[in-house]
Amino acid sequence: MPRVFTPGHRPDQPLYPADLIYTTVAKVEAYLQLPSARPTEIASNTSTASEGGVTVIKIPITGADYRRWGFAADDVITLYDDVDALGSTLTITGIESGGASGVINLKAVNPGTAYTKANNGAVQPSSILTNSSQRGITKSQVETLIRRRQDYIDRICRIAWRPRIVVDEYQNFTTFKPYRRRYYTDYVGAIYLKQRPIQRVLRMGVWQGDKYRELAAARIRLTVASPHLLNGTDKIFLCPNVAHTATLSSGTSSTTWAKDFGVKTIASEIGNLINEDAATAKAAIQIGSMTENSKALNVAHEFLATANSDEGDGNVLISSMRSTDEGEITTIGTTNLSCFGFDLSNTVSQTATSTGSTFAVSDGSGFVEGHGLYYYGTGTSIKVARCTKSGDNLTIQDDLTSNFQAGLVADSTVIKQTTFDSDSTDEQRQKDWWSMEDNGAILFNNQYPFFENHSLKISYIYGERYLDKAIEDACTKLVAMDILMTDDYTAMFPEGTQNVDLTTKISKLDEECKRLLIPYQEGIIVAGMGG
Repeated sequence: MPRVFTPGHRPDQPLYPADLIYTTVAKVEAYLQLPSARPTEIASNTSTASEGGVTVIKIPITGADYRRWGFAADDVITLYDDVDALGSTLTITGIESGGASGVINLKAVNPGTAYTKANNGAVQPSSILTNSSQRGITKSQVETLIRRRQDYIDRICRIAWRPRIVVDEYQNFTTFKPYRRRYYTDYVGAIYLKQRPIQRVLRMGVWQGDKYRELAAARIRLTVASPHLLNGTDKIFLCPNVAHTATLSSGTSSTTWAKDFGVKTIASEIGNLINEDAATAKAAIQIGSMTENSKALNVAHEFLATANSDEGDGNVLISSMRSTDEGEITTIGTTNLSCFGFDLSNTVSQTATSTGSTFAVSDGSGFVEGHGLYYYGTGTSIKVARCTKSGDNLTIQDDLTSNFQAGLVADSTVIKQTTFDSDSTDEQRQKDWWSMEDNGAILFNNQYPFFENHSLKISYIYGERYLDKAIEDACTKLVAMDILMTDDYTAMFPEGTQNVDLTTKISKLDEECKRLLIPYQEGIIVAGMGG
């Protein structure tokens, strides 16, 4: 029996919950006017090495200095000596042991200048707040405080200055346009989402009497069956038409889905893994080695999953977060077609006419352009690879099962590809529907739900695109207040007849933060009883 019961449904949360958006450690440090970090002498001359095609500089320091300052990857440092007094500002990319000498090497991209101990070479952290356990509050603790205060501001203001995701918000649909008044409007009806402004509508299911028709997303329904045939090596693959593949493996760790349950729980496990659900201790799955703005791009940033729910027990609805036309070229594959089936999708089949790392099919026109997943086989013996297409020729870029090429037989092997599908792509004012992002309105014209309660379920991303400086100021001061209340900075904040005591400072900060947030707090209007 699973420890945590969930509907396999992504909770309402920030799209990037770990990111520091409203303020930074450096801004908190500057507000508190903490003293600068002292420089540390290098233990010996710097050296260079080639790692992964990049030349790095190795900065040796003693183990005692390393533990005292808690240097870590992504820390910004200044490296200088008497010859190069201005020095080089570097970002630490890694840390390694210098061997039996007790020296620790800080690694960074080589600035092109060598620094020597004879010339009094030294390294100085840009921040006095580090992850050292010997120096009071740490950098990671301040980052945790920032994340808490970001959530606090979102909740108290009922608006966000970062992207937040809402999943399956149900809305009632009624028309306010009687046919006798059709002359005055060009739409049948509208609904107003609970949150605004809208950044992107991810899903929009409209009730059609017996099912929800999807108008805003490309999606696929993954059906779980015959769980007794699952094994510990089964995988599900997702490729959003890029040179990378996300692999969802069965297993018992935080980065896998458990197979040893019934179809409903297995579906929930897969949904929670895709959604990176923290409540069920599911961790991030990177899409290959794909990055965005130097950060890992994870499955939860590209896909949205709902397990069971309106789709029925044992079903996982997987939607692309990209626009509909981009989502429709997302491909999916699995190593076990005896236990997994695809619905709400498009599957193209063609016979291989040649073999090799580049092989041909009888007609490649139905396969997606660019990168896509291809598979063949039966039952529990499925071979999957990511390939690129040029006409009728397919080139294997990533053999995901390690035996794709070996199993190809000319004029016999049937190659398949399954893509996401949608019910509509007409998001325009004069077509099916359109949205007004600022006030959270969605208006319907040609395609619309039944005039019933809960006839719409919508998933979307909302949040202001510009961070108001007042919000940044409020978040910085809230975090500073938390630090003053939890750590002893008596020496840094002297008290006396000419200084404000810490208790008064905290009280004044609390009052000021409340005043800063008052103009941004949105009210709630209760319309009365309804279905």
